Amino acid sequence: MTDATPPCGQPQPPSSETTSSISTSEKQEKTSKPNPSTKKPSPTSLHPKQPTKPRTTNAKLRQKLPKLPKNTKIVTRPLLHAPLSSPFSSSGSAKTLYITATTPYIPTVKRVRKLLNEVVKREKQSANSLNKARGRGGRYAEANGRLEARDVEAEIVGEMGRTGSSNNNVGKRGIVGQGKDKGREEIYLKATGRAIPRALELGLHFQSEEDCWVKIEMGNVSAIDDIEVESRDARGEEGPGEPGDEAEADDVPETRIRTLSSVTVSIGLK
Repeated sequence: MTDATPPCGQPQPPSSETTSSISTSEKQEKTSKPNPSTKKPSPTSLHPKQPTKPRTTNAKLRQKLPKLPKNTKIVTRPLLHAPLSSPFSSSGSAKTLYITATTPYIPTVKRVRKLLNEVVKREKQSANSLNKARGRGGRYAEANGRLEARDVEAEIVGEMGRTGSSNNNVGKRGIVGQGKDKGREEIYLKATGRAIPRALELGLHFQSEEDCWVKIEMGNVSAIDDIEVESRDARGEEGPGEPGDEAEADDVPETRIRTLSSVTVSIGLK
């Protein structure tokens, strides 16, 4: 006979309290876990990315010059510019130096400094003449009956000329400065192409000087090039030309315009 297990040894059925506690804990865990399907959309998803527009650069805007045939030769012309003014001329004429790639550094620095010294001399002379004119006018302006008509007329004409020249000079380059002290003369250094680094070196030198200020302006200059077509006799030693060269030579223009980068360095006294 098998021994009957006592009631205390038999497994007890699960109570309702334990099952309820387990079920409630599982519900809390389910509610605490976020639902991936109910996530809020990110701000980037609300606004979809728009296609970016291609940026237009200067390289794309510039049109390349047409390719020339092999039997042509380009002859460059010198750039046209105004004649150089004398360093002793009045302030009405701009003092300009044209810089090339082979311009010597030290002689150019000395030349610019000499032009600046002449500017100071002219300013002193104009100040002395103005003081003399004022003193002469004050001497004859005394109420002692010694006024002369010619002196009064000369003073009126001189005053009108000074005021008129000051009004007309506003905005003119070479007369009115762009720095702290307006009304002073400027020295201009102009360069194109490979000479631009040399002009910038000179401007950097005077920028380090305590009594000078420097202004740099970038721009473009148009140059005219001549196109020469070589004849068959000239290239006979090199070899026979292609059959299409003669037809292309008829379509080749005699001249064409080329654009160069330019820089203008303005130097003045503070």
